[in-house]
Amino acid sequence: MHRVLLTGGPALLREAYARIIEDSAFLTVQAQIPELAHALAQLPSARPDILLIDAMALAPSPNTTTLLSLRRAAARTTLAVIGDTPAEDVDPLLRAGVTGVLDRQMEAAPFVMALDLIGRGGTVVSSPSTGTRVAAAPPSQMLDQLSTRERQILTLVATEPDNSTLAHLLSISPLTVKSHVNRILRKLGASSRAHLVSIAYESGLVSPGLPAGRAFSR
Repeated sequence: MHRVLLTGGPALLREAYARIIEDSAFLTVQAQIPELAHALAQLPSARPDILLIDAMALAPSPNTTTLLSLRRAAARTTLAVIGDTPAEDVDPLLRAGVTGVLDRQMEAAPFVMALDLIGRGGTVVSSPSTGTRVAAAPPSQMLDQLSTRERQILTLVATEPDNSTLAHLLSISPLTVKSHVNRILRKLGASSRAHLVSIAYESGLVSPGLPAGRAFSR
């Protein structure tokens, strides 16, 4: 479970992010601190797994002093920025140690999966100007044990809501889909369907921000 410290931006937005995070299976809100400077000062004692910064706290553009503060913070925790980040600011943020640059328009599920991937050591950049780029967490051999068909189904499990939809897309019965999903659960040692979704994003099999079904064609 990744502990997320929220900072910057309007209180209502922070509260909205907090509700989404608390509704997830693998994230929790550690605290909300309105001011970025105060949040950075709290890092040595707070020790969150992820510091989620509203981009408004960096506006209009992160200056040298701010980037230096972020670089120091990145030595203590994982940093992610969410909001309207200009394309020219993305690379300076990444060089400062930020591993998540997220679009404010992301839907709840991709937002949660992106934070989970970031918390596991991956890098996610998702914005209207850059599209979505994902560098998966350190490679795992866990998917090697899946057949091609099982990988296809794992991809669809992460992007489609139920077995009936999967069955329709694959032209097989829902019972057959259920059998495949149960076999994948056993092979990967996953505890639930939500755990499979997390594995699909963590491994880079599915990219946060992709619409349902698109990842299937990769």
